[in-house]
Amino acid sequence: MRYRRLRPLPASGRLALSLVCAVAATLAAGLAFLAGAVALGSTACGTAAISLALAAIQWRAIRGARDEDSDAITIDLRNPIPRLSTNDPVTGLVDKTYFRVTLSQRVASARRHLQPLSLVVFELDGFERARPERRDQALRLLGSALRRTLRECDTACRYGDAAVAALLEDTPESGAAAAAERVRKAVTMSPTGRSFTLSAGIACYPSHALDAHDLLRRSVQALAAARAAGRDRVEIAGVD
Repeated sequence: MRYRRLRPLPASGRLALSLVCAVAATLAAGLAFLAGAVALGSTACGTAAISLALAAIQWRAIRGARDEDSDAITIDLRNPIPRLSTNDPVTGLVDKTYFRVTLSQRVASARRHLQPLSLVVFELDGFERARPERRDQALRLLGSALRRTLRECDTACRYGDAAVAALLEDTPESGAAAAAERVRKAVTMSPTGRSFTLSAGIACYPSHALDAHDLLRRSVQALAAARAAGRDRVEIAGVD
């Protein structure tokens, strides 16, 4: 023999049932008192009071659920939240906003694990004088050279009109200089990039800076030194 599980009444059904019981008990109490059955009338009055108390509890539960529903966050699946773009359309690298957040996180991680971290800032020389289509070709070449040279744990971004920055994890300045030189040669020796040269500035944690802001500042200073020294070269920040 099969038994079917009964579904519990919803809060509104329990409220209605409690009110019906309260009304019925009140009528029974009135009739009992009219008939002179005081004890029966008192019992009916107690039943009516209990039913009204249960109805009040159910009412508060329903009101509380409505208040919770009004504060709930609803998501319309027909109009999903758009994903924020973090890639530069020309180089294919991440954008500056993403890079700044990553820079702070990587410096904190390097400090926690006692590992070196290098920041390399590249800039295409002669970028302002080139035609727009030649600029895009050179930027795409630079982005491609970085993707071929860097490891999966490294991060590169488009940092300005002609500038690209790269974070090299667990890399001292000698390793960063070797990687920067490979990128420089890949750009300047390519037929696409023959109209440009590439300068780079390197700063390392902890030898040159101890926080993200100073690391970026020192790498930009090293880039300025490379450009002042004749361009098409890699410079490492000096030790203060």
